[in-house]
Amino acid sequence: MDGSALAKSKAPIGEPLKVYSIYWRKNRSHHEATELASVLSAMRKVAGLIGDNTKPVYWDGMPCSEKSAIILNSEGVRGTYPVSYRTIDLLVGQVVYESFLGVEWSDWVVNQVKTRAALSAQTEPYLQPILAVAEEIYLDALVRQKVWSFYLSKYLKAIASQKDRRDLLLPPVPESAAGLWRQVVFLQTKVKIFHHYYEDIMAILMEHAPIVREIADIPSLGERRSRRTELYSDMWTNIQRVILAWETFEPPPNAVSLKDESGPKAPTSEAGDDRKNDPNLKEGAPAPETMHTELAEEISSILDEGKMDMTQLILAVVENPKSEAMNTLFSRGVAECRVAIDKEQVNRLRKIFEKQQSMIRRSGKKRARRGLEEGKLDVRRLYRVPYSEKIFKRKENIHSDHSWNITIVADASASMGRRVGSTNSWTMAEQTFASLAEAAKRFSNHLEVYSYYEQSGQCHVVKLFKGNKLYTVYPAGQTPSGQAILAAAMLMAKNRTKRLIIHITDGAANCGLCVADATDYCLKNNIELITIGCGHNEQTREILKEQYPHSLYLMRDLQGLPAGLERLFREKLLRM
Repeated sequence: MDGSALAKSKAPIGEPLKVYSIYWRKNRSHHEATELASVLSAMRKVAGLIGDNTKPVYWDGMPCSEKSAIILNSEGVRGTYPVSYRTIDLLVGQVVYESFLGVEWSDWVVNQVKTRAALSAQTEPYLQPILAVAEEIYLDALVRQKVWSFYLSKYLKAIASQKDRRDLLLPPVPESAAGLWRQVVFLQTKVKIFHHYYEDIMAILMEHAPIVREIADIPSLGERRSRRTELYSDMWTNIQRVILAWETFEPPPNAVSLKDESGPKAPTSEAGDDRKNDPNLKEGAPAPETMHTELAEEISSILDEGKMDMTQLILAVVENPKSEAMNTLFSRGVAECRVAIDKEQVNRLRKIFEKQQSMIRRSGKKRARRGLEEGKLDVRRLYRVPYSEKIFKRKENIHSDHSWNITIVADASASMGRRVGSTNSWTMAEQTFASLAEAAKRFSNHLEVYSYYEQSGQCHVVKLFKGNKLYTVYPAGQTPSGQAILAAAMLMAKNRTKRLIIHITDGAANCGLCVADATDYCLKNNIELITIGCGHNEQTREILKEQYPHSLYLMRDLQGLPAGLERLFREKLLRM
């Protein structure tokens, strides 16, 4: 449920208009970007108070992964500042709802039910909407003794009070069946006239509603997950039996398509299309507009000042319930790095980048079009063309992005501070980073350099390269490699198809998330991960092979890092 129409929804008839955010929201502004940034900051605090594994919160239009984030619709918010307290209450309700879905592992429960269920083409569209309402009932009971219940109750009632999207005299479709259950439970609606197909399915749903509420009283989270899975599976077995007994309408091939009379065969996407059925939208009205890019960037810049807690971001994408993550703080380097660059290495790296640029240019020339969709231009027949010949002088380059998004993730744990001859390991690594940063200037590849270390039980990820300047940190703490790799992967820009993370470490991960969680995320998001192990012993070598089974380069010490990076760039960047 996305809550796209919350800002325009009205309170149910007879319910007093109460607002709760008026008692705590004091940081308000008439400036658009400042106010929206303040609201978003407040929503993120709400999510943080609920739990560590809640999804991060964004406005629509801001760069994020929709599957692993709480997206707030800004259409009903923009235009009047400060934002009204009633709207804030509903936004808090949405954040509370979606955050508790993450805390209670709702997606995991639904997937377990889907795995067990014997679904058919006729019944499958009903499963997701019905389980969504079941989870609403469960969460409503779970927070009834907490302050969040005030906001969640308003949010669920606002959703349930939206106008019906389908005449109940017609046979049910997935959204109408789930919507009727929602209205009866949250609004105490008494519907007397409806299609007889609703009778049996509503009897099953209402019978299970109090049992769903009872599960919320179980103290163990794991037990609540398993009990919901069992209950929903049993409930779905009975519901599916009822749906399969319904008569399906099969129109003749030459008949007019009557979607309303097609009963259960109506596609879920049409039944649940909020925009098409929103009573506030006129027929033919365009889809709700998301936030403009300029405004989203201004809000991001306001929020990005200082440190950013990435704990929620990371936990939201970890799919293993048993994973134990550390708090992760992202910050920007403040101490400028004074290490001297290796001019010879800079020249060697520049030659690699220049050759890559040359290959990109040649590829662009081969793929250029001059006003033609396909084929070649026969100049002998130009006299037959009724248009000006100037159209064929226009050069159109087909988009072909061969540039890379490269992120260096460097281990800055205490072991990287040990002496190697007249210097230490970290200084040797910094010299390589400085040479790479200098060589990468004026080329199309995007370069990021991060360091990571553990301190006071927290993983610190520091951005070392910004504004064409390299910054430094002091090596300290343990090695939370899995935590840092996952953080760096989530920080990577998504506007390039070729993304590469080069992880440099002198030892195995010994705290934070399992490295497998990070490698799985990279694999699913088409991010190539390569680990360079430097200065290891035989025992560490075997551990590194287990933790990084896909792409691992082993070196005797960090003195071989410059040559290793050059060889790696030749293999990756010069391969078209």
